[in-house]
Amino acid sequence: MSVKESFAIGARRHGRIRPLDHPRSFPYLIALCALLIFSVLAFGAVETWSISILEICTALLFTVMLVHRTGFSGVQVRWNPLYPPMVGFATVAAIQLILNLTAYRYETLLVCLQYCAYGMLLFATAQIAGGERSAKLLVLTLGVFGSAVALFAISQNLSSTLRIYWLRMPSTDASIFGPYVNHDHYAGLMELLTPLALVLSLSTLVRGGQRILAAFAAVVMAGSIVLSLSRGGAISLVAELSLLFWMVCRDQKGTPALPRMLLLVLAVLAFLALTGSPVMWHHLGHLQDALRVDILRDSLRMFARKPLFGWGLGTFQNVYPGFRSFYSHFFINAAHNDYMQVLVETGLVGFSCVVWFVVTLYRSGLRRFGRGEQNWEDVLRAATLVGCTGILVHSLSDFNLQIPANAALFYVFCALATGSPTTAETSTSGGIRVYPGEPLIESLL
Repeated sequence: MSVKESFAIGARRHGRIRPLDHPRSFPYLIALCALLIFSVLAFGAVETWSISILEICTALLFTVMLVHRTGFSGVQVRWNPLYPPMVGFATVAAIQLILNLTAYRYETLLVCLQYCAYGMLLFATAQIAGGERSAKLLVLTLGVFGSAVALFAISQNLSSTLRIYWLRMPSTDASIFGPYVNHDHYAGLMELLTPLALVLSLSTLVRGGQRILAAFAAVVMAGSIVLSLSRGGAISLVAELSLLFWMVCRDQKGTPALPRMLLLVLAVLAFLALTGSPVMWHHLGHLQDALRVDILRDSLRMFARKPLFGWGLGTFQNVYPGFRSFYSHFFINAAHNDYMQVLVETGLVGFSCVVWFVVTLYRSGLRRFGRGEQNWEDVLRAATLVGCTGILVHSLSDFNLQIPANAALFYVFCALATGSPTTAETSTSGGIRVYPGEPLIESLL
């Protein structure tokens, strides 16, 4: 008997090896999905009432889950490699508040509350998501929801209405698409959700009519990104397809996945040819945007003034008017580049934590690929990593991660992409099932 098997048997005797899915996790998973769906349908949770509900419900979910699982169920806290960079970024924000390094303390405090909610969502997801049944629940629930939102958004767009849900008129000039006031932010949402159906349609977990339904959902969601007239969204979709193509080539050599992927791309193009218009193609081909370039140039001057800790988290819109080099009747509330904005607001110290977070995301997320595995956890991990890639690319030209619904979904996906697989790892010799997420077993092995 090997040392690994001995430790596994010892852990089993002490009750440390549990079923693939803890049944008590499902109420929390359902609550998590309901919270994410609400935030999307509530116009992206950009208004005070909706972001307040998101933050309060997140705090309740986090508290109840933590007390119940650690206090009553005796379940140990799972580790996630994204915790250290998150703690580092939180430390930067705390230093800004404690040492009064922010240009507008109240605004920094409000944004810190949002980031606390995102951190609690990531932590809660890392604790309650794991196993085949929970992965299947998340893939199907969010995939079906994404396709339903895409169908609604396309129908609303074809009706040429200026009202969201055909009922509510935005208070400002807007380019609505789906439940969002801004079409770019809708594209960010679909960048996250499209890979769920796309990866599922390429896997061996579905066949026949199920594969066709998954492929149809992927085509509709991907097509809606282009129909939204978001140039950043279209470029991000190409980046997602490129990453997925590389992953398929690496993980599924000699399988029908590559031809299926090419067929899906052709289906998306056919869908766009059927529903698109010359105006759409002309808009997507116009890539020059002098306003974003000017904002970027001004932001660099802002960073040069306070390069270490920045102007304070969430204070860009308050500080920027003093650095604006052009006239505009628009209110500039963001840098239209999430990386530049975090550099301006948190300086080199905070930006280094963001880089640390992104590097850890891909280093941990890509670690388990190339083993030829086909299960729901692998589908979920691949889809969430591809979805995170899309919105990270889009963040180069927009501020999707400042939209609460998109940010909440992004951090949940980060937890899913990097979480330790809780599906049993089978020993090649004795068939012993061990959970890498268990702290004691992981340290012993």
